[in-house]
Amino acid sequence: MAKQTPKYGLIFSMFAVAAVLTHGVRLMPTQARFTADFSSVPLAIGRWKGQDSEISEDVRKGIEADKVLSRVYTRPDSDYYMGLLVVYRKYGRRGFVHRPEMCYPAAGWEITKNDLTTVPYMGRTVPAVKIIAERDYEKEMIVYWFASGDRLEANYIKQQFRMALDRLVPEKYGWAFIRVNCPIISTEEEALKEIRKFVKQASHPLVRALTYSEASR
Repeated sequence: MAKQTPKYGLIFSMFAVAAVLTHGVRLMPTQARFTADFSSVPLAIGRWKGQDSEISEDVRKGIEADKVLSRVYTRPDSDYYMGLLVVYRKYGRRGFVHRPEMCYPAAGWEITKNDLTTVPYMGRTVPAVKIIAERDYEKEMIVYWFASGDRLEANYIKQQFRMALDRLVPEKYGWAFIRVNCPIISTEEEALKEIRKFVKQASHPLVRALTYSEASR
């Protein structure tokens, strides 16, 4: 797909409106009736076997999330691994500071590509951001998108705008940032193919976890 071209005037306007909306309603009580239940996401997804990654207290404070899932999946017949990070927030919580555009450069990676792609999620083909990052001899592909129930978004500015509006017209679900990353072993095309296969298998348990109702316990 074509590389994203910034429209600075539109971006600035949407940021300003989202900031005003969020600031004006941030003291309103949280209305979300659902929260995330990451305990329901299995360690075994197809032939992939997962292991939870430890998140430091400093990182948790920086993320400011209501729920976080950080896990690495490996497969015995593959040299690929799949890093899965899901950050869930109820209404009124601004920003997703753990986006790769921010956290990868902070860890010494150089982002060499940033464009759009698609992934199979919720039985649909949905847009997602695709990033290539390099550090020394390492090269990774990172794909991410945002989800709130059946509402999906790849554009961060639009997602922030919609999340701010949710405080005025509450929806059932909060917003989740979903990120999948893997090493580029041969080609970028092969890495993207592997990510798509993993996302397709992980889609159902992720959707179930992100639409969990505390009232149903």
